[in-house]
Amino acid sequence: MPNKPVFPSTKRIGVFVFDGFEPLDVFGFVEAFAIARFLDTDYSSPPPYPFEIFLIASRIAPVKSANGPSVAPDWDFQQALQGSLDLLMVPGGIGTGALLDDTSAQASECLDWLRAMDSKVAIMASVCTGAAVLAKCGFLDGLPATTNHSAFAWVARHGPLVLWDSVARWVDAGKYVTSAGVSAGTDMGFYLVSRLAGRAIAEAAVVAAEYDWHRDPQTAIVYPQQVDTSGRP
Repeated sequence: MPNKPVFPSTKRIGVFVFDGFEPLDVFGFVEAFAIARFLDTDYSSPPPYPFEIFLIASRIAPVKSANGPSVAPDWDFQQALQGSLDLLMVPGGIGTGALLDDTSAQASECLDWLRAMDSKVAIMASVCTGAAVLAKCGFLDGLPATTNHSAFAWVARHGPLVLWDSVARWVDAGKYVTSAGVSAGTDMGFYLVSRLAGRAIAEAAVVAAEYDWHRDPQTAIVYPQQVDTSGRP
């Protein structure tokens, strides 16, 4: 009888969803993990897989994306606090502004939850304007980070102590990993697959996804001279 394969432990990936999240921020990032398989297995192989993904919202109720479909979260905030995650990602989208409204009870609840989750995860990531939420929590103070280049000035106002990078596709500052806008989150997702499960698994996942992975975060797609950092409307 052949020996049963031995695989590393499955990592748990959480993605915070809120009203007005940008669909590709979430689903491009998620796909990098969802399509990943252990070496010597393939897409049709049964579990275990390298990653398990959970969508998390304040409550178990449909969450409407920005000009797109609604999603059904797997966990609410309390379940996430009681559960176990290796990574938590905050996307961007037109709903980000509501999370930063100092007068909103909903915003206060979300920020308090993120601060509580920060002590429970090894990696806290953001895509696009989700970096403004991490900055508002104080996580990025004194660290390099990036965000959606077209919203750069608006995001930077929420983190005056952050070492903002207006060129990089994504920035790895250790515990905190941030990406530029929208599709940049997919590139960061495959990078994080590599960081958590190894480069070989990430490269196999890229092939399975038929994705053109921008592997070098310093190779800009939106160049710095196109980024308005003045804050003018």
